[in-house]
Amino acid sequence: MRIPISLLFVPILALRSASGQAVEDPMAIVQRAYQLQQNGDYAAAAEAYRAFLKLRPDEVGAHSNLGVVLTKLGHYDEAIDEYEVAEKLSPSDLRITMNLALAYEKSGRLPEARQKLETLHAVAPQEKQITLLLADACLQSGEKNRVIELLQPLEQQSPDDLALSYLLGAALIRSQRIAEGQVLLDRILRNGDSAESRFLLGTQMYESGDYPAAVKELSAAGDANPNLPELEAYLGQALLATGDPDGASAAFRRELEQNPNNYMANLGLGQILTVRKNLPEAERLLRQASLARPQSGQAMLAFGECLSAERKWNEARQPLQAAVKAIPDSAEAHGQLATVYVHLHLMHEAAAERSTATRLLQLAEAHAPPSGPKGNELAPDFTLPDVATGKNVSLRDFRGKTPVVLIFGSYTCPNFRSSADALKALHSKYAAQARFLLVYIREAHATGEWQSTRNASEGISLPEAQVIAEKQSHAIMCSRTLHLPFQALLDGLDNKVESAYGAWPSRAFVIGIDGRVRYSTRLTELDFTPRDVEIALRSAVGRSRTVPQ
Repeated sequence: MRIPISLLFVPILALRSASGQAVEDPMAIVQRAYQLQQNGDYAAAAEAYRAFLKLRPDEVGAHSNLGVVLTKLGHYDEAIDEYEVAEKLSPSDLRITMNLALAYEKSGRLPEARQKLETLHAVAPQEKQITLLLADACLQSGEKNRVIELLQPLEQQSPDDLALSYLLGAALIRSQRIAEGQVLLDRILRNGDSAESRFLLGTQMYESGDYPAAVKELSAAGDANPNLPELEAYLGQALLATGDPDGASAAFRRELEQNPNNYMANLGLGQILTVRKNLPEAERLLRQASLARPQSGQAMLAFGECLSAERKWNEARQPLQAAVKAIPDSAEAHGQLATVYVHLHLMHEAAAERSTATRLLQLAEAHAPPSGPKGNELAPDFTLPDVATGKNVSLRDFRGKTPVVLIFGSYTCPNFRSSADALKALHSKYAAQARFLLVYIREAHATGEWQSTRNASEGISLPEAQVIAEKQSHAIMCSRTLHLPFQALLDGLDNKVESAYGAWPSRAFVIGIDGRVRYSTRLTELDFTPRDVEIALRSAVGRSRTVPQ
């Protein structure tokens, strides 16, 4: 139901007759060019049109037709040059503006494509095809409200137009207007099962937070039509949410094979590769994401973070300044910009950004719902049995003696398993200076509940423990399988400690010798940075040396 854009490029052959004598008849050249174009020999047609334009540089039709054949060859930037010349020569010809808009879209220049389509829509608001193309460009640009504004009036007039229902349904669902989107999804489903209906259903599941169901429906849509635009990008996001970054990376790459300019796939894969220190490729992807949506604070922040990781401080400055402007309430954006300013020796600016970041963090913590202890708060005390010996261990026993790295997780949490090696490396380095404790909590993806595709591919399946002995068995198996060198404790079936720390499905805390939280992080691939944990731990260890024992 996606509009077949490739069929909308309109050849134009309105040429003036030749004036004056030439070595070769210009009309013969252009007629040959047009015949080659009709026969599908686009490379030869482009050569012939260029030969003609050397003789007649102001012929609108030749520039426009050269743009058409260059588009067919995939030379979008060259096609845009020709369409722009043609538009200047004939600014009232809507066909040229349409072709230029579509070439912008093909080349990934969505803001310019949308601008041209908005111009066309203003001139001819009654033209349904232009409205649909504009809505499609807006949807790709993340402008969901504009899609709804454009299509809701048309939907009442054309309730049987499935392409319109699909675009409007997608915009409503992505705007969290699930009930309204469901009406349109049901209309599409009444016309039979299809890749588009599965895609919409999967999108609905994703926006509702049911990521495993989203993976199932999006995978089914891909089986029916693997070339459906944006499908693999959404599948990648859903896989990432279920703790499968490798599967997500593969899905993002499949999307980019079809459309190298897809915003979501460039951003998602770029963020994963930044974490994995594949910085040159991450930079290329995130640059493209920022070009696709230059107003996206998320894209600009991710791009700036990647450039900072490459120590390209001058280059990182502009996207991070754009991120701060787009998302002024982001403590992360202000903090990253402060770091860049420090390396550029702009200390006054750095201090201002750091002050803003601190204020925003404090504000966020003050208004956040209860989700565990905040920075500098006392870590909730607990007494839990050692998994192996059953001997009780209390957190307060370490206060005034040693910092603690407190880790929460379960074997069915893919993110916890992925972080195990990095946590073991930190333990190997700091075991003599800090105490490492694992608190085994309820299963993140118990059998029959919210399942992870990564667990399924790795054959990992554990039921939720019904008795404490069963939970103990899971914890022992987890420690042995992952070769965890640190002490494991067992949270009760009431999940009391897990709840006190807001630790489900996995989390890590660095607790100072004074018993206060110095750092905390989720263990997802995009959140967990071993270096940041080590910085906090090193600080906590340093402070412990200055405290009288």
